[in-house]
Amino acid sequence: MQASGSVAEMIPAPLARRAAWLSLALCLQGCASLSERECRGQDWYKIGFDDGYDGSASTRLAAHHDACTEYGITPDAGQYEAGRRDGLVHYCTVARGFEIGRQGLQYGGGCPTGSEREFLRGHDLGRRFYGIDDRLARIEEEMRSYRARLGSADLDENQQRRLQALIRDLEFERSRLESDRRHLEWELRRL
Repeated sequence: MQASGSVAEMIPAPLARRAAWLSLALCLQGCASLSERECRGQDWYKIGFDDGYDGSASTRLAAHHDACTEYGITPDAGQYEAGRRDGLVHYCTVARGFEIGRQGLQYGGGCPTGSEREFLRGHDLGRRFYGIDDRLARIEEEMRSYRARLGSADLDENQQRRLQALIRDLEFERSRLESDRRHLEWELRRL
């Protein structure tokens, strides 16, 4: 066996095939929406409630059906949907929309039409907060980097002036974003 061979060439074929099957099985098991224990527990109302509380779309039941069919179990769609509807009552709110948006997460479209507008109002405001805070953090990091480079003895006068101008521009942008953030805080109090 040569040292320059690829890893695949150094592994015996039967062992490589077993490893590939094991990897595939682990991937498929990790992709299942429910474990065998959850399927056998058959508390479809609770499973639906949890999915609704997390904002899952109604298509999530199909994934559960696929996972549980493997164990010979059919989900109770009526109980699941009743639980999901009740869970969505807690998810589809302005406050929860804000929380999801504030984390930078996307809306997956699970809310019914009537409550979706309120959820999206909060989500939009949360996403705006997220965008401003994300940019403010990047500005702080850039300014730290530029200030550290300013302390370097290798810079000529033009390079120093350029870095100082970049820092001033970032300070101006930071000030503008902080003002925008205060405006968003005012909007949040009005929600």
